[in-house]
Amino acid sequence: MLTISVKNFGPIAEGSVDLKPLTIFVGPSNTGKSYMATAVYAIARARSQTGNEVTFHDDAVSVSLTNFPYGMGNEMPEDLLLALPELQAFRDKHLETGTLSPDVKFSQLPEGIRLWLDKEIVQRLYLLHTSAIQQIRFFHGEPSRFVKTGSKIEGFSLSIRQPAPLLNLEARLSEDSPFIPEFDISDISLPIRAIDHVLRRGISPELNRMYLGSETILVDLVVGEIFNKLPARSYFLPAARSGMVQGHKVLSAALVRQSSQIGIRELNISMLPGISAEFLSHLIAFDRRMLLLESKGALDLATHFIETHVLQGKIDLDQSAGLPFPNIAYETTEGNFTIEHTSSMVLELAPLVLFLKYLVRPGDLLIFEEPESHLHPAAQRQLARGIVRLVNAGVRVLITTHSDIIISQINNLLALPQASPELIDSSGLEPEDFLQPDQVGAYLFRYSQELSGCETVPLEIDSDTGIDEDEFASVFEAIYDESIALQRDRN
Repeated sequence: MLTISVKNFGPIAEGSVDLKPLTIFVGPSNTGKSYMATAVYAIARARSQTGNEVTFHDDAVSVSLTNFPYGMGNEMPEDLLLALPELQAFRDKHLETGTLSPDVKFSQLPEGIRLWLDKEIVQRLYLLHTSAIQQIRFFHGEPSRFVKTGSKIEGFSLSIRQPAPLLNLEARLSEDSPFIPEFDISDISLPIRAIDHVLRRGISPELNRMYLGSETILVDLVVGEIFNKLPARSYFLPAARSGMVQGHKVLSAALVRQSSQIGIRELNISMLPGISAEFLSHLIAFDRRMLLLESKGALDLATHFIETHVLQGKIDLDQSAGLPFPNIAYETTEGNFTIEHTSSMVLELAPLVLFLKYLVRPGDLLIFEEPESHLHPAAQRQLARGIVRLVNAGVRVLITTHSDIIISQINNLLALPQASPELIDSSGLEPEDFLQPDQVGAYLFRYSQELSGCETVPLEIDSDTGIDEDEFASVFEAIYDESIALQRDRN
C-alpha cells in the first residue's frame, strides 16, 4: 500500500490517501480535492523521471532512457568497476556449486555492490524529492500561491510512505531541510541476467568504452521494485475540459502559424496553469500515427463501452488532407460532426476517449476530475460502469466527484459479486463490471475547526453497503426537511 500525504497545501492542513486501483475523492468545493490530486500526479510524474524502463529479450537487456542524467556517460563509474570483480567471484562460486538461481536477493549480493546500490538509490530518491517539488511549482506557481494561507513555507510537505519495500520520503520547499530517506531494499531480488549483462560490460574495456547506460540496469530494477505500486506513466484530465476542448482549435491554428515543426515538449502555453497547459498540449499533438495497431484487449473494450453506452458515438481524429492540424471528430449513425458542433457531454468526454486510445496503457494512472460534468444521470450511471471497466482492464483511476449517482452506481457494482446469477443476467451487468472492496479507496475532504483547514477522512468500504454516502445523504436530508417545512407552512 502506497500512502501519499500533504501538509499546508492549498486549503489542506493535513491529508493522507492510500492509492488503490480506484481512488475516489468526495467532499464540498474548495476542500482540497484537486490539490491532493495534483500532489499524487506530481509524485507520479517525478517517478517517471527517476528511473528508466528495463526490458528483457531472451538473454539481451535493453534500457529505455528518460531525461535522467544516467546513461549519458561513456564509462562505468569507478566505484562500480571496483566492485565488479567481487560480483564476478560471487557469480562464479554459485555457478560452480550449482546454487545459482535466476534471481538474487539484494541482501545476498557482495558488500561492494550493495554499498554502491545503496548510494545510487539515495541519489534516485533525492531526484524524486526535487522533481516532485518542481512538479508542484509547475502546476501551482510559486509557494505563495499554494502554501496554505497563514502558514510558513517551511510548513509545507509532501511525503510518500509504504511498508514493503519500506519507504519513507518527505519533500519540503526549504533547501535547508535535511534529506533523510528511510528505505529497506534487502528483500528485493535482481535477475541474474541483468547481473550478467553488467559483468559483460564491465570486464570488456571495449564494451565499457561503448557504454550506453549499463550501470542503470541494476539501479533501475531496484527503483522499479521500490515504486511497484506507483505507475511509471500518468495522465490528468482537469475539470472544465469542455472549454479547453472548444479553444484547442484556435490555439492549434495559432501554433501552426508560428511553426510547422512544433513538438509537444516545445509548445508555449505559458499563460495557462501547468495542468491545463499540459492537457492542451496533448490535445494539439494527437496524431493518428500514434495509434498502436496491436490490441490493448480489455482496455480497448472498456473504451468501446464508454463510446457506445455513454457517448453513443465514436470519437477520433479527422486528419483529412489539407488540414494543418487534426480535428476531433464525433461519428454517429446520424452523421459526423466536428467537436465544436457537439453537445457539452461530448466535449467533456472526448478527451477521455482520445487519452484512452492514444496514450493510456494498462498499468498507467489516469486522474479524472469531475467525470459527471454535463452528463445526464443515466449517462453518469453508464460512465461509472466504464470507469470500473477501466480499473478491471488494469488502469489505475483516481476521480474527484460531487456525484451521488456515480458513487451509488459504484456501490451497486461493489455488491455485484454477491448477487445471484439470475439477478446479474436480468440487470444486463457483466463480469467486467464486478468490483471488489480491496480495489477501492474513498476519502472525504472536509473543513476541520481543530486544524483550521481541511483534512481527509477515509471512508469505510464493504461489499454490503459500499462507500459511506453520509456526505451526500446530509444534503438530501436538508432538502427533504426544507420540503416538509414548506408543505406544513402551506397547510
